[in-house]
Amino acid sequence: MNNLAPVNDINLKIFDEICAERISSLDLDCLLVSIINNVPVDALPHLAEQYHITGNEGWLQVLSEQEKRNLIKSAIKMHRYKGTKYALHEVFKTLDIVGNIQEWFEYGGKPYYFKVILQVFNRAINIDTEKKLIALIDEYKNERSWLEAIEFHLASKSALYAYSACVTEENIMVNSKE
Repeated sequence: MNNLAPVNDINLKIFDEICAERISSLDLDCLLVSIINNVPVDALPHLAEQYHITGNEGWLQVLSEQEKRNLIKSAIKMHRYKGTKYALHEVFKTLDIVGNIQEWFEYGGKPYYFKVILQVFNRAINIDTEKKLIALIDEYKNERSWLEAIEFHLASKSALYAYSACVTEENIMVNSKE
């Protein structure tokens, strides 16, 4: 580091050396908040507030640290398409929920109503979770559209191992004539 002192003072030189030592040991990766994977976990709620995704806009639904990071990464895109069917699909995908949205003209319902069919993996659904999901849908849906029904299909991701064995048997009879 260059000497910051305008005067040739020994105290200022020592101060320069201390500053150079401390600044060189700082971890600057955590300051690059645009690289979400490098941000410390305790800073994620602050980024969620900055990107305006707290509360009903997804933060209440995330379970894991990776889901939080994915939500922050997709926040700008979700806000850009807010009010569209695409935004709802994106927020569901970020939360590891497979969502199918059927509009009124696709199932013969009342005008401007829609249904949401959710396939939820590895999550428990109770009344509180349902209310949060409805609030999330209300946050990203079109203002003129109304949620008529929400269906849940619960599933668990698991590995299925199948084994098979083939057992054969052969009997040979030898007749010997003596």
